[in-house]
This record gives sequence, structure tokens and C-alpha cells, in this order.
Amino acid sequence: MYNYKNKNIGILGLGVTGRSAINFFSNYSKKIIGWDDLKTTRSDIEEDNIEILDLNILKNLKLIDLLFISPGIKPNHKIIKLAKINNITIVGDLDIFWQTEKNNKNRFIFITGSNGKSTVTSLIHHLLLSAKKNSIIGGNIGLPVLSLNSANKPNIYVIEASSFQLDSIKKIKPDISVMTNISPDHIDWHGNYKNYINAKENLFLNQDESDIAIINIDSEECFKLYKRINSRLIKPKIIKISLKKKLRNTIYVDKGKVYDNINNENVLIGRIRDLSSLLGKHNIENIVIAIAAAIHEGVTHRQIKKFLPTFKGLSHRLELIYKDSNLEFINDSKSTNLVSCKVALNCFKNIIWIAGGIRKKDELSYLDDSISSIKAAFFIGESAGEFESYFRKFFYCKNTINIKYALIEAIKYSKKLKGHSTILFSPACASYDQFKNYEERGKIFVEQVNKYKN
Repeated sequence: MYNYKNKNIGILGLGVTGRSAINFFSNYSKKIIGWDDLKTTRSDIEEDNIEILDLNILKNLKLIDLLFISPGIKPNHKIIKLAKINNITIVGDLDIFWQTEKNNKNRFIFITGSNGKSTVTSLIHHLLLSAKKNSIIGGNIGLPVLSLNSANKPNIYVIEASSFQLDSIKKIKPDISVMTNISPDHIDWHGNYKNYINAKENLFLNQDESDIAIINIDSEECFKLYKRINSRLIKPKIIKISLKKKLRNTIYVDKGKVYDNINNENVLIGRIRDLSSLLGKHNIENIVIAIAAAIHEGVTHRQIKKFLPTFKGLSHRLELIYKDSNLEFINDSKSTNLVSCKVALNCFKNIIWIAGGIRKKDELSYLDDSISSIKAAFFIGESAGEFESYFRKFFYCKNTINIKYALIEAIKYSKKLKGHSTILFSPACASYDQFKNYEERGKIFVEQVNKYKN
């Protein structure tokens, strides 16, 4: 257990999560000292319950008893190294949240994965709320966990957890842990793929037979994870999810119909096309995972059939912005890597693709078997030249620098094509070269589409 009451707390990273930590610790701690490497971020801090001191300086660091690390701060940061050398306790938001909220009969569903975790988190929350369960959503989606308000009553916390957050956890023990899939991502932050996988696996470390692990075993690395967890002496009940194999004690899909076989009774829930309008095979996986979690929290088949179709999907993820008889515009700004982009490319035909941004350490050849429907592409941002150089052997490409000119060129090109076309904004890259985040990037795309509509 972490003892932070009447202690001096250091906070490294003063963004959204760091500010939530300032507010949280101000109710308990003796003194709060904060630091952020960005001068502009430090200058934005107006709270009077924190002192800004450079924690890179050892005499300042030695003033604190506990160091809180905001997600996104790399584990090789100088301050973290200094804290370890000087035996200062290091903690992140998930462990502090868990320690604070684990009593009062609260239940916890934690969701992670390389792709799909936001959709699964939102789906589970939607089903629980619709079934009148006290569900609270947060973490890597919505509010930071330390800003969540329990209102002193039992709740089901539905928490999206990033690999950054999971990298340092030690305490949490979710009632339900979910792994949607694993593919290479954030390698620059974690150092290598193995470290990234280990961070994800931390979510399951403290679970025992009273808990549930839901794992999509169609993902190769997830199947390996399942085997490691299943070989443990103390382990959770594992629900394997697969669209490729018929399994027992799970939720599965057969001939377009979803069945509940968790208790070895094949109960038809409904046809997938009636349960959801979400696009793509990956969303069938997401739906099945969400149903499995919801059923274990008491949501009935009847409620799933009633409420699942009312879920409209996430902003910036395969989001239909506008459609007419000749053209549709899809905002997939949440596509920050090639894996999520490939999913989008497999959902449409006659594609005019807009992509680009800050490339991650993945190979563009990964998309080779998913580009047959692309008629042209317009690239933006830092990686535009690299994208154009690679893909011009497959289809017409152009470096258009930014979203505005990419969209102008894409609309112009669509008039050359016969039949219905899709302008797909699926960047396959991080957004930080031109935008604050993928949300801002997506909003600018939507704004430009709306100008076309009007």
C-alpha cells in the first residue's frame, strides 16, 4: 500500500493527468511539488496548492516522499532514474486509483490492447448504463481515473488502460481484465516490443480464480499471453474470444449470429447485423468481447438485444461524416498506426486515401495486401514524402502537405472515378507534427468536409 497521507508528493508531468493528481493529492498530502519539462506547461499551472521546482535537481527531489508519474513520461527519464537511486517510491494513477476505490463494493473492468480498446470500453459502459448499472467510464478515455467521482456508492468502473499506464502498475486486481489484441505500437517509448507486451500483461498479474480475463486469442501475441496465464498456479477464469474457432464457455459468432455459450448452453443472442451497425470484422470482435464482459456484470440477453444497436460508435473511428449518391467521407483520425489503418482499408471499396503524420516503427509493406481498393492517395505531414515514395508504384499519390489541400485534391480526383467512392481519412500515424492530438486532427478534417457539404 502507498502511504501518501501527510507526505510530500512530487508530480512529474503537469498535463491533464498531472492536474488531476494535483487535485487528488491536495486532499491528503502535506506538500505538492510539481515539474514538467515543457516551460509552457509549467507556466499554465495556476493552482495555488503546488510549488513548481525542478526535480532534476537532487536537492529538490529529496524533498519528496513519493513521486507520481503521469502517463507518457518515458521510464528512462532522468528524474525517474534519480528517484530509483534515492529509494523514492514511484507510482502512477492506476495504482493510486485502485487503492482509493477498491473498497465500498466497487467493481473494476480494465480494458487494454493495441487497437479497439476505446470501442470496447465505450461499448461495455453503454450496455451497463443502459441496463441501469452504476457504470463510470474513464482512464485513457474520458476523465483521468483520479478525477472520477464515486459518490460514495458501489460502482462498476470501466477503465481504458494504455501501455504507458500499465508499465508501472503493481497493485491493481481487476474483477474483469480485457485484452483486445496485441501488435507493435509505442516501441519508441517502451524500448522494444517485448517491453510493450510485458506492460500490457501487467494487467493480469494479480488476478486469481475470483476474477475473469477476457482475451482475443485470434491475435497471435494474445494467444501466447493466454497460454502464459493459463499455465499459472493461481490464475483467473479465462474467457477466450475467437471469430476463427468454435470454443466452449465463451461468446461466439456462427453464420452471422451471436451465441452465448459461457455456461455451455448455446443461447442465441441475435444476428450481428441486427445488433450493431459498426463496420468491419474488428468491430465484431469488439462487440463479442463487450457482450462477454456485460453478461458477467448482470446484463441480460434481452437488454443486449435492446441496447447494443443504440451504440453509434466513437468519434474519429470509422466515423461517417457525410454521404451522397457519389461520395462518402470517413473520419478515421484515431488510426495512429498501420494496424488500425489496415482495418479501415479493408472496410471500403473505391478508396481515395488521406494519410500521414509522425510514422511509428512499423513497415509500410504491412499494408500491401489491403490496398487493392485504393484508387489514389494524398499524404500530409512529416511522413508525406515517405508515404508517396513507397505507394506511388501501386496507385496515384501526391504530397499535399495538410488536410485542407488533401481534401481538395481528393474531391477533385473522385470526379474521375465511376460509381460510388469513399474518401477515407485514416492517417496511420501519430498526429503531433501538426496537431495537439488525433481529436484535433479529426475535427479539422470534419470542418473541411462540412465546407464541401455547404
